[in-house]
Amino acid sequence: MPKRILIGTPLKGDVPKSYLRSAVMVSRLNTAEVQFEFVLLDGPAVMQARNEIVEYALTHNFDELIFWDKDLKLEVDGDDRTIPALQRLAAYDKDIVSFIYSTRTLKTHWHLNLMPGTASDEQGLMKAERCSIGFSKIKTHVFRKIAEDNPDSRVTIIDPNRNPRHMTDFFPMGVYGKNTPAGRIERIRAAMDQYKDLPGIAYERINEILTERLDEPNMYISEDYQFCLLARKSGFDLHVDTRILMSHEGNVTYPIATKTLKEMLDEPWRKGGPS
Repeated sequence: MPKRILIGTPLKGDVPKSYLRSAVMVSRLNTAEVQFEFVLLDGPAVMQARNEIVEYALTHNFDELIFWDKDLKLEVDGDDRTIPALQRLAAYDKDIVSFIYSTRTLKTHWHLNLMPGTASDEQGLMKAERCSIGFSKIKTHVFRKIAEDNPDSRVTIIDPNRNPRHMTDFFPMGVYGKNTPAGRIERIRAAMDQYKDLPGIAYERINEILTERLDEPNMYISEDYQFCLLARKSGFDLHVDTRILMSHEGNVTYPIATKTLKEMLDEPWRKGGPS
């Protein structure tokens, strides 16, 4: 039996030509050992779309899932090399592998946090605390283990035009901090351990925790990073290919109103004076 890999793409709007060209070529990659199939999901928010794509992969017994967001490609010196990147990604025998890409802003940053003190292996892979998954390969047994470890994350999607659908929320938006319910539970557990022999004091401390408001803002993280947290809690390593930098396509309106541009527009020639 060939290894079956599902390529899943959440959609909002039209498909770029660069994506379409590469997607058409994927059919040529099928061999007796590896079979690629596509699912493109249009409509829901990206986190729900990812969850539905995962549910499709699990229901149809795929071995691996590649997330390929439509605005990501590998471009080197003007040449589109997305297909070789896809082949490289599929070839890794790792539970989770992601390629690096940046935000779509002028003052950009890479979407990843590497493990402190980590070094790349002979394949150029490094372990990460969290990373983006817009161009990543995840073995489906990872999702099954996360679902098993998080039964409270099983949800039902209600749609008046379809039968209810059941799936696990692998990509929730994350909010962390001492003022969140999860943060309070951690502090309550600590108080119960600290005062386990003093039930009266433990009760008073727990009541304080339930009612106090700390002057400390909660932290918000994306669905990609939240998935990474769930995966690591279930015992899986995150690997990042440090030799591939994906191109992240976006739209820019020119001219860009930066401080430098405004200074240029204040030059004498624009005001009608001597140049």
